[in-house]
Amino acid sequence: MHLATKSCATAIILALLTLTACNRAPVYEWHQIEGPGGTFSVALPGDVVKQDTPVKSGDPFVKHIFRVKTSENESYACVWWEHPIPGLTPEQSLDNLRDSVLAALQARLLDEKRLTVQGHPARDIRAIAGDEPSFDNRIVVVGNRVYSLMVSSRKRDSKNVDKFFKSLVLH
Repeated sequence: MHLATKSCATAIILALLTLTACNRAPVYEWHQIEGPGGTFSVALPGDVVKQDTPVKSGDPFVKHIFRVKTSENESYACVWWEHPIPGLTPEQSLDNLRDSVLAALQARLLDEKRLTVQGHPARDIRAIAGDEPSFDNRIVVVGNRVYSLMVSSRKRDSKNVDKFFKSLVLH
């Protein structure tokens, strides 16, 4: 093999290895976080920021958030609150919440699945908002409490989304 051919082959191999490394899903250090009063736990990939936000529309309530921004292009959040619209069935609540999220983000629904999480009604929603990253949202209604797990990402990693969604444990 000529020296020039070896150099080209080496350059191609290095380029392929670089592309392969760039296309790999990031590896995160996941942390199991307990909700207040031990009502639930969830795993998040990184250092968690907790935030409580009063919401003053209709009947006021407090929205609680555990969030992690893993990169400029990806974030994870677990949001929970006592349901602000009493009198709705769980399915009506899920419809209402889906529509509210899509409207607030001016997003287009890509996929929706009905499921149960530990016996509670839930929805998995996948959507995209214009040029913004796509997002995955699992909404679970447990009595009068709502849990919303969200992943926003420019490059979706279904394994990490599934790991996050499956990590929710209701106590």
